[in-house]
Amino acid sequence: MWLALSELFLDTDIETLLPSLAHALAASAYSEAELERILRDEVQPLLQWNLLSVAGVWDGFDAEWLEHSILARRHRLRLPFLFPHEEWRWLALLIRAERERCLATG
Repeated sequence: MWLALSELFLDTDIETLLPSLAHALAASAYSEAELERILRDEVQPLLQWNLLSVAGVWDGFDAEWLEHSILARRHRLRLPFLFPHEEWRWLALLIRAERERCLATG
């Protein structure tokens, strides 16, 4: 799930990634609350810097580096969303994922 959520922090047009990311969230066993905790506590504190970089990562983060870095940071302080005006994208993504879950269960 870390790698899927890391796509929110790539230096690219997030709109093109939303369908595949919503599908990954919908297919996961995590609840919305768990997904948000993973995003806010584990992925965002590590990767938010990429959105500020002039030449940020745009083609994807290395999965091994991401896992190692998140596990190493697990006991650090939780930070608020760096870009609160972008929180609507997270909410829109959750809505898409929930819609996919409903469609999958019929």
